Amino acid sequence: MAKTYRHAWLIAALFPASALADVTFVIGGVEDPMRSNILSYVDIVQFGPQVRLSPTDLEGLQANAIEDTRQALRPYGFYAPQIETRVIDTDADQPVVVIDVVPGPPVRISMVELEIDGPGAEDRVFASWRSRWPLGIGAILNQETWEAQKQELLDIAATRGFLSPALTDHALEIDLEQNTARIRLHFDTGPRFVMGDIEFGEHVLRPGILEYVPRFEKGDFYTARQVSKFRTDLWKTGYFTDVQVIEKPRPDLSPPAVDLEVEVETESRNRYSGALGWGTETGIRVQAGWSRHPMSSSGGRLDLNVGWRELDDQLRLRGTHRVPRRNRAREFWVTDLTLNFENLDLEVKRDEEDEDYVQIAVGEFNERHLRFGRMKVRNFDSGETQSFETPFVQYISSDRNFSVGDLQTELLALTGDDEFDDLLNGVDSALSLGFDWDLVDVQGRGFETVGHRERAWIFHSDDAFGSNVEFTQAYLSSRRSYLVGDRLKFLVRGEIGYTDADVREFSIDVAGAPLDLSVTTLPNFYRFQAGGSMSVRGYGFEQLSNNDVGSNHIISGSVEGEYRFLDTWSAALFFDIGNAFNDWDDPDLKRGAGFGIRWYSIAGEVRVDYAQAVDFEGRPWRLHITIGTPLL
Repeated sequence: MAKTYRHAWLIAALFPASALADVTFVIGGVEDPMRSNILSYVDIVQFGPQVRLSPTDLEGLQANAIEDTRQALRPYGFYAPQIETRVIDTDADQPVVVIDVVPGPPVRISMVELEIDGPGAEDRVFASWRSRWPLGIGAILNQETWEAQKQELLDIAATRGFLSPALTDHALEIDLEQNTARIRLHFDTGPRFVMGDIEFGEHVLRPGILEYVPRFEKGDFYTARQVSKFRTDLWKTGYFTDVQVIEKPRPDLSPPAVDLEVEVETESRNRYSGALGWGTETGIRVQAGWSRHPMSSSGGRLDLNVGWRELDDQLRLRGTHRVPRRNRAREFWVTDLTLNFENLDLEVKRDEEDEDYVQIAVGEFNERHLRFGRMKVRNFDSGETQSFETPFVQYISSDRNFSVGDLQTELLALTGDDEFDDLLNGVDSALSLGFDWDLVDVQGRGFETVGHRERAWIFHSDDAFGSNVEFTQAYLSSRRSYLVGDRLKFLVRGEIGYTDADVREFSIDVAGAPLDLSVTTLPNFYRFQAGGSMSVRGYGFEQLSNNDVGSNHIISGSVEGEYRFLDTWSAALFFDIGNAFNDWDDPDLKRGAGFGIRWYSIAGEVRVDYAQAVDFEGRPWRLHITIGTPLL
């Protein structure tokens, strides 16, 4: 309740500003929120301690305090309280007025009459509001709750598109003799508005280029959330530095509609970005980017990115060009070129339990990947979920230049030397045709990030296309995040990938110990790898991947629970399982489990996990730290 100052003029008249005293009020017999509300009524003015208040003045303050306390208790259903006041230290410069309160019997609800009329009477959100009505028969009257419920009803109407509602009858009748209250609330939703016309202000793009952005169609039911998403999606296009969407209700139309007027600002077509990350497994990660958006009135976009990571001294260059298809809403031509350069160590597991590896070769690996496709954007669930569907053709070219060191030459005895040399030094070229599908519904920020993302692809490479290697690959993954209340979150992740590709088998003798090496003919770009902070924790980065060289198949999954103990901090427990492998009949899935801390900073999520490889008793716990890598 708002603080009242109805006695301030009287006190100011009695006591000039230079001759006032501090008065402290102490409330007994009630707890918050009633105690705080009483204080907001009686603690009217604080005065300088220049003079003492007279007994007559203190009696006046006590009398006013009794009436103020009585008024402050009524919103909480107490209309017949017993109130006594007394003054402590009447001769002091800072007298204390003690208010002892016995609230008495509360006013309880004896009748509730709720009626929702109009076209929205059966709307699920109104039904949910009605099912949660807190002032049922027998409940203590709370006028703050009564007012809040009426306001919530109006807010629901506004967000659901019922823009001309009316409280046709809202009465609170109190019978002080019976200590009861009767509630009557009649609400007319009025007609539901629909989405109307969209008018774009001046911009550099040709007419119609922004038609793909709205996740709704003209005539769909209006919701405030859709308008908010529309504003966000316009900004995410990268065309504009500022976006304003002005709603213009049209109750004169049939059905009534909300037209949208869009005002945009474009300052510079050139955008620059940068990111810095670090992980216990990958080391430092640095990324810089430049984009020109739009390149012309056709709405084309060019993105150039360069990234480097400490692990394997990997340098990656990527360029993406996207152009909206003419006269095709929500369709784009997409061209993607990636250049990758790495310095790699090829290692073979000598003892899996102890993660003992022996290096068999060192060298350089370079690859070039070109992809061209037609991306179609679809909206589902009233625009909440978006699907990105891309038939594509892609070409991969890679070359390997590895050598066996002097020490390794002495330790290794190889069978099939020619094939092994081809593994170390060779060129791959593969032209493939395929289809990529991405389904996304992610909302919120930080800990409140919830939603799901599904990804799938299938493609085939054949010597008939000019490839020197044949393979077919299919993949499916899902990541989902759920909030339970405002402090608990659950995350579930799963993936499965299958590749039909030849496998080469090598037998290696290392210091008298035989080791088997199974290597897929699949180009490195398409090989699956598992292990590490974003896969199966408790194991090294990409170490569950057939001796660090990648595999044809993968199965992995995670279950994680997070509890938020501060606004930006949470604690997590998790269980992971998975592996990358070449033999589908023997996946040899590995398990990891542990706990961690999450910090949702302004710059991104910081994840600290401490995990144990469950399948190897006695193996030390492994620390995983990742900065700047989101889960979804």
